[in-house]
Amino acid sequence: MTAESTGEFELWAATPTPFGADGSLATDVVAAQARRLGALGVDGAFVGGTTGETMAMTADERADLISAWAKQRGEGLLLGAHVGDLSVADARRLADHAASAGVDLIAAVAPFYGEPPSSVAAIVGYLAEIADAAPETPLCYYHIPSMTGVRAAPSEIVAAAVARVPTLRAVKFTDGDLLEFVRTREVSAGVRVYFGRDELLPAGVACGATGVIGSLYNVLAPVARQVRAAVLSGDVDRALALHRPFRDIAAVADRHGSIAVVKELINRFGPDAGPARSPWGGLDAEAVAAVDGLVAEIAPAVP
Repeated sequence: MTAESTGEFELWAATPTPFGADGSLATDVVAAQARRLGALGVDGAFVGGTTGETMAMTADERADLISAWAKQRGEGLLLGAHVGDLSVADARRLADHAASAGVDLIAAVAPFYGEPPSSVAAIVGYLAEIADAAPETPLCYYHIPSMTGVRAAPSEIVAAAVARVPTLRAVKFTDGDLLEFVRTREVSAGVRVYFGRDELLPAGVACGATGVIGSLYNVLAPVARQVRAAVLSGDVDRALALHRPFRDIAAVADRHGSIAVVKELINRFGPDAGPARSPWGGLDAEAVAAVDGLVAEIAPAVP
């Protein structure tokens, strides 16, 4: 992982966690997932996040998943692991485990159960505890209010954390508030802010994103690079035309359940990571038909 100031663009795929037919963790699929990302030209794998169904997994399963990716990622693929948990003890244990496994980045959402903390100081304190368990590994604050309900401004969190959490090097900004995205980018040149809303990729690029992390890059990474190139060249019409499949996928996911739809879509292009766990579960016939339509739409653009 590099800082904003390097100017290098990074494209990371938020990977689905592979499960077998019986719902058990299937780490034997990881090697094929890593090869697929390599073939797509992805820079990094972000594992155990929202797409990875992290909150439907035990801490031991999450540790096993991190270990499998660390062993199987292959040459040149960066590795980020989400370690955030409502239990700070488990989050610290996962952070230490990920650091020992050699990941390039650890990430954590803020605590969110019950009444989500709005206090910037409370969130920074939580991040500091996790960072302390992996003092040599870069830390990423994972901002995804649609899932956590945490509304504290990430720009304020970064501003307060840069002095207290010296390993803070990134933010995964999965939000549609573009003004706050720009504010967060402007806080510190040493903190790269990865844009995490695939369905708003052209806007994110236009607002200065130097890195992205998203689930649809498991399939559409080459198209995403074409979208970025079109935006930077000033050809907005071409960028939006190339980007249409991302928006169409988002519309289907909004209707039928984002995690299950996106996982099924990724599975269609391989490797198969199995069905989503409860509470997301499987898809009904209408949802499967909608995914069929998406596959037919995007297949010509997928290597």
